[in-house]
Amino acid sequence: MWCMKSWLAGVCLLAVGCGAAKPVVRPPDLSGLDKADALVLEGCYDCLLDARATYRRIGSGAGRPVVLARLFETNILIALRHKELSLDPSEPLSEARDVGRELPPDTDASRYLALADGVPPDDIGTPRKTGAAFRETQQKAGYIGKLDAELAWLRTATLSEPFRKYLDLAADCGYPNRPRPPGTPPPPRTRQPAAGAPPLIAYRTATCQLPNQPVLFRLREAQPRFAEASLILARIDIVLAEQVGPGLAVPRLEEARTRFPASPAANYLSGSFNQAIGDCEAALAFYEETLAIVPAHEDAQLGRTICLTFLKQTDEAIAAATRMIDLRTDYLGEAYYWRAFNQHVRKEFASARVDIETSKRSGATDKVYTLAGIIKYDQGDLDPALIDLQTARALPQGENNCTAIWYVGMVHAKRQAWALSARQFEDAMGCYARAAGVLTALLRGFETRTDLEAAFKARKIAALQAGLKDANSQLYASAMNAANYYASASNIPAAKRLIEIAAQDASLAEFVNKLKDWLKDKS
Repeated sequence: MWCMKSWLAGVCLLAVGCGAAKPVVRPPDLSGLDKADALVLEGCYDCLLDARATYRRIGSGAGRPVVLARLFETNILIALRHKELSLDPSEPLSEARDVGRELPPDTDASRYLALADGVPPDDIGTPRKTGAAFRETQQKAGYIGKLDAELAWLRTATLSEPFRKYLDLAADCGYPNRPRPPGTPPPPRTRQPAAGAPPLIAYRTATCQLPNQPVLFRLREAQPRFAEASLILARIDIVLAEQVGPGLAVPRLEEARTRFPASPAANYLSGSFNQAIGDCEAALAFYEETLAIVPAHEDAQLGRTICLTFLKQTDEAIAAATRMIDLRTDYLGEAYYWRAFNQHVRKEFASARVDIETSKRSGATDKVYTLAGIIKYDQGDLDPALIDLQTARALPQGENNCTAIWYVGMVHAKRQAWALSARQFEDAMGCYARAAGVLTALLRGFETRTDLEAAFKARKIAALQAGLKDANSQLYASAMNAANYYASASNIPAAKRLIEIAAQDASLAEFVNKLKDWLKDKS
């Protein structure tokens, strides 16, 4: 009996095993997919990251086929945003390549990737040489030559329309000056998004070439996480800062630096902004932050060198200019100029002369010729000094180069060409009077304005007052010199006329009185 029951139990177990139902195949977990899709269209960097996180989660299970294309697109969008922020795009591009291998062959994933690879990085945070080398590589590889054909393909390709539109804008805006098919009008420098465009597309349209401020402002107001929009808006603030003050530049730049601490663009713009409003001490810290991220950033190097010069940190300024020269930056002429300027301050005239002559060969401006003339004057090499100073005066706006006019007068005085020197100092007097007039008008304008941030207004007024004081001081000194040299040339009426102008500066009283006494004897 026991054996019978055991056998039956075995039969029953066998029957159950043979007739077992197939495992239930559960549908993939697609929770959050709609929200992720909406986040992509929202367009902010953090929105894209959140969407990618959802696609990755879904893609790690049975829902991978559903999100493969989305994951591919979003990684490329993130990579493009990295380029716009001067951040490294390699991580999202690497993931996009891996995902692209899983897409159907007719998707042509490699063509999308090639277009994204060829989009240049932002030129604010990227060293000039790096950006130029990137564009040259794309030119040689044929990317630019076939770009319009690839964009025509992209506009009818198979992936989602918002993704294709963004990639289209990124590539098109990256090479605005490329040769275009005959009959194609040049694109507008400021673009307006199409009506109803999602924020993703509105943002990229508004950041193409000249930023579209109203569009960016609306995007930032609608989406508090759109920190990159604040960074672009700050660029507009910086352009206007010297005239209208900081505006919202300070909080916008702070927001951008906080969210994108590795972005050299956010740090460099903070330095540029502070330099523009006259705060070189604050600017220095941001330039150094920029150079800690990207040591070869030429604009930050130049800004740092100039600020060190104006803060009278002469040794540090020379070292900074020397580093620019050693790196063979695109600002070689400027580097040699500022090194010569600081060497001249240290009275190292021979070294300064070598550097200023080198600066000339990089495309000299009036300031270069002026400094070259001053250095040679201080060396007593008067003929070359006069040639440089007269060249500076002959350049555009040379009539307002008061320093060059003054030193031409000094050269003639050293040669004892008294009449020539006197005329130059009288010209210098007129130049400084014009400068004082401009500064006075600006000062009155700022003093009466009520729309400016208090600290900026005070700093601007103080700078204008200092400039006006210096211009007036130079005006009276020019009058004093002109009177003295007219007297030496026996032009007594001119000397008497100009000494009365010089007498308005109490600091010149001793010299004025001596010349007046001498002129009395000549009456």
